Formats: sequence, C-alpha cells, structure tokens
Amino acid sequence: MERRVGKHITGEGRAMGVGWRGPGRRRKAPQRPGAAEPDTPATGEPAEGVSYSITKHDGPDGVPVVNIKLTVTQEVAARWRLSGLYQEKGETHPDTLTAAHELAEVLWGRNSAAEAVELFRHVVAGRRAVLGHGHPDTLKATSSLAGALEDLGELAEAEQLARAVRAEHARASGEDHPDTLTSLARVVRITLRLGRPAEAERLARQVLAARERVLGPEHRDTLSSRNDLAGALSEQGRLEDAECLYRQVAEDAARLLGLADPLSLSSRANQAAVLVRQGRWAEAERHYRSVVRLRVRSEGEGRRSTLAAQSNLAAVLHRRGKAREAEALLRSVVEGRSQIFGADHPATLRSIGSLAAMMHHRGDRAEAEALCRKVVAGYERRFGPGDPRTVEARADLRLILEDGR
Repeated sequence: MERRVGKHITGEGRAMGVGWRGPGRRRKAPQRPGAAEPDTPATGEPAEGVSYSITKHDGPDGVPVVNIKLTVTQEVAARWRLSGLYQEKGETHPDTLTAAHELAEVLWGRNSAAEAVELFRHVVAGRRAVLGHGHPDTLKATSSLAGALEDLGELAEAEQLARAVRAEHARASGEDHPDTLTSLARVVRITLRLGRPAEAERLARQVLAARERVLGPEHRDTLSSRNDLAGALSEQGRLEDAECLYRQVAEDAARLLGLADPLSLSSRANQAAVLVRQGRWAEAERHYRSVVRLRVRSEGEGRRSTLAAQSNLAAVLHRRGKAREAEALLRSVVEGRSQIFGADHPATLRSIGSLAAMMHHRGDRAEAEALCRKVVAGYERRFGPGDPRTVEARADLRLILEDGR
C-alpha cells in the first residue's frame, strides 16, 4: 500500500555562509523510531537550530498519513540560503552578497556583533568591487558595518565609515535627504561617545533643524534627534536643560509611539542618568526600575539594552544602600555582557570594574583585587598598556592594593 505523506517546513529567516560557522554542530542521531502509535509524535534535533517531528495517523479513508515537520531558526535558515547561493552563483554575485548581508543582520540582532562585523566587511568589500562605493546597496552595507562597529566600541573606524556614508548620500541626494540625515545622526552619537560634546551639539542641532523642516516635529527621527541633542547638553554639564529635554522626548515618545517603544525607554533612561548626576536618587531609581521592567517584558533578558538598564539600576541601588540587590543585579549584567560581547569588550570590563568597586566598598578586598586585575588585563589586551582606560584601571587596582596594606 502506498503511504500518503504530508510535509511541512517552517522557519523564521533568510541566509548561511560557506566560510562562516554552519548551522550548528550535529547532534547524535536518534534511534530510528519503530512504528509510531497513531497521533504520537517522534521528535529529534539533528543539529543545533534544527528540529523535526513526525506524526502518523489514519486518514478518513483508512490510508495512513505521515506528517513531517522540520523547524529551523532564523539564523540557520539564513546560513542555508547563503550557502546555496555561494555554491550556485559565487562569492561576489549580488544575490550572494545580499544573503550575506541578511545573515549579518540576523547575527547582529542576536548579539553576535563580532561575527556580524566579519560578514559586513565581506559584503562591503564585495559590493564596492562589483557595484561601486556610492551604490545604495554598498552604502547600506557600509552603514550596517559602522553600526556594528559602534556596538563593539570600535568608534574611530565607525566614525570614519559613517562620515563616508553621509558624504555619499549628500552628494547623491542632497543635505536634507532622510538618508543623509540618518548617517549624520550616527556621526553625532559616535562623536559624543568619542568625547567631543561641543561638536556633537553642533551636528545634532543641524540634524534636528533639518528633520523638523523635512519630517515634522513629531516624527520618530525628529524625536530621536532631540534625544541626541539632550545627550550633547548633558555631556557639557548643562544638566537642567538636558533633563528637561529628555523628559519632553520621553513624554512625546510615550504618547506617539507607546511606553515600551525603544525611543521612549532610551529617553527615559537618559533622563534618569541626568537625575543621578543631579543627586535625585529616588527619582532615578523609579525611572530605572520602570525601564528595566519594560525592557524585560518587551525585549527579554540578556539583551544589550536590558543589560544597560540593569547596570544603571544596580549603580543607583548601591548608592541608596540596597547593596545585596545591587550586587546580584550587577553580577547578572557581567555574565550577560560576557556572553554577548566577550570578556574584553569595554562594556563587559566597565561592569566588572563596577562590581570590583562594590566588593571593595563592602570590604571584600580579595575579590575586588581579582576583578580589578581582570579589568587591567582586558584593557591591555584590547587597547594596549598606554590607553587611558588601561591607565585608569591600573590606578583603581593600586588604590585597592594600598588600602589593604
């Protein structure tokens, strides 16, 4: 008797790459199932990110029906697609490069920024060779690479790329085109992180004025530019102006976009940071708790933005004498950032340094010293012995050692 087989394949995403890590290590093959009872599923995971289930039942005419369901994650689906295009069309074919870009975006979104950067570099090089530096697809990939580098703390290269993208967009479409302004807004954020707040303020006001004129005062991008401007004001010590502007952005974003929107949450967290600098600790704690709760609910534990909010909350809790809660929260942040970024990433090292300070404050000099040594070693590996961050970490270590004598 011929069997009737129904097959269903599900997946979340799009692209995989020869030359990059495949869909996952293979798992030990399960024992071959015998005859399944009607409607009893047989399941397995032949590789990471891949699972299947098999069910069998009698159809209405008495003929057995076997249903096979194969499920793959978005990353695995993306890797498979890239692998197929690589073999079919070659490494530099536009379709292959598009698939590589899509996989890089999946990896970036899932916190695998280092691997995403490797793929983005490949796409940028390929598109520049095939399409030219000013092609829209090349600029899109270059902008993505700049964003991933920014996330990794590689700010000098990120700024160079962002300025190059902005110049190409301005040449092709004009100074007030949304793509030009988006690129310039990234330059604003990077410039601020590089410690040039006056320059960041000037550029932020330029972007804000153009977006208000082109997009209107309540457009999401306009609100984002107001948030950037508040950051530049804050870094120059103009705390009252910054707190007022952050509060206005948070209220407008919540009204227009919703309380859990990323812009609502980031502006509220930024307001809380200014409140901390003003010594308004209770207000800051209230805002940070709200941000953490909404981040966890909307984005989940272990995300970059969630960890940043938890780190800030831990600092406020420690300042307010809630040491046990602060320590537990900060340890989870260190673990999360180590998994996402790696042990030597600046964000991870900052969290370890904060934990060292907490341990020193409570009198645990041994753990504080061990953590500080880890920070010094990490900065030395990442940036070298003469970098200001390394020098500052060594100074912190000396304080702990001298305090123990």
